[in-house]
Amino acid sequence: MKEIKFRANEPLLADSLLDNLSRVFEERYLSPGPWVTRFEEKWANVCSASYAVGTSSGTAALHLALLACDIGPGDEVIVPAMTCPDTLNAVLFAGAQPVIVDIENQRFGIDPKSIDEAVTLATKAIIPVHMYGCPTDPEVYDIAERRGLKVVEDCAEAHGADINGKLVGTIGDVGCFSFRGDKLIGIGTGGMVVTDDEHIRDRANYLIGLASPSGFDRYASTEIGYSYEMSNVHAAIGVSQVDVMDETIRAKRGVAACYDALLPDTVVRKPIQFAGHVYWRYVILLNRGQPRDVHEKLLELGIETLPPFVPMYRLPMYNCNRPYTDFTVSEDVYERLLCLPASPYLRQSEVEYIVDSLLSVL
Repeated sequence: MKEIKFRANEPLLADSLLDNLSRVFEERYLSPGPWVTRFEEKWANVCSASYAVGTSSGTAALHLALLACDIGPGDEVIVPAMTCPDTLNAVLFAGAQPVIVDIENQRFGIDPKSIDEAVTLATKAIIPVHMYGCPTDPEVYDIAERRGLKVVEDCAEAHGADINGKLVGTIGDVGCFSFRGDKLIGIGTGGMVVTDDEHIRDRANYLIGLASPSGFDRYASTEIGYSYEMSNVHAAIGVSQVDVMDETIRAKRGVAACYDALLPDTVVRKPIQFAGHVYWRYVILLNRGQPRDVHEKLLELGIETLPPFVPMYRLPMYNCNRPYTDFTVSEDVYERLLCLPASPYLRQSEVEYIVDSLLSVL
């Protein structure tokens, strides 16, 4: 296999990261502990939220958030057709039924026009996914409020993105972040539940372990717990990584601006420049060529690209009880989307090389 010169994505690493890890190892406390509390407090402060609960993954955060919103068997949750399967998995883990709707063709999030026809008496919530770092259409929140639906934001790809100055994750009832190593803020693995609702915070904190009181009664479970706690090791990395979030966003926006200037509109459709976009991935829609072929040819040149998410209705575990068949936008995006390298380490000359290579392949 050709050596990869330009990776599709990678996180900036804070200078204090190794020092924090050394302190954790010196303290010899690797399980959930004081570093998790520090990370929670720091992330809540970043988001200007009242509460944050550290979890073992972004999927765990979504699952806990749904449970804390009292969503379970018999309930329906509206989800976008294009997302990571983890979004729908969390709904199924909670015992609820995901209802898949089409996306809109600018932000690639839930299409507001599809929501009203999807709502039934069983609908309890919407999960807007801020795809690729682009905040979802604000109208989604307005519809949810009008319909009396909970909003559980999937912010796994959008750390620091905002809508009209308000950070994603704090616009709905609860926000869920992932800190997997390839995310904008990467700590290896981990997640976070963010909310201003004390009940949601308390339920998430209770269910995250053994669902039991603290202290001597820690093993006296009263219901099913999930052992979703974040480790001290990952939290220590997170405490450091928060410090490079602004720098990462500036770098990624700079990379996106280079692509925007260099890529011709005749060959690709570039992402719409919405305010608040943090460009976790730089996505294009090809006007010619097939994404799979382009991916393989660029890989031979040492350039790693990433494919689109497969539409959820195409996956066998979700292809049931779906009443909606119009997924025109999702199908078009799936056939044309490709993610170009978006590392914050990329220099302009390297972006120029990637673009020249892409145009040559096309």
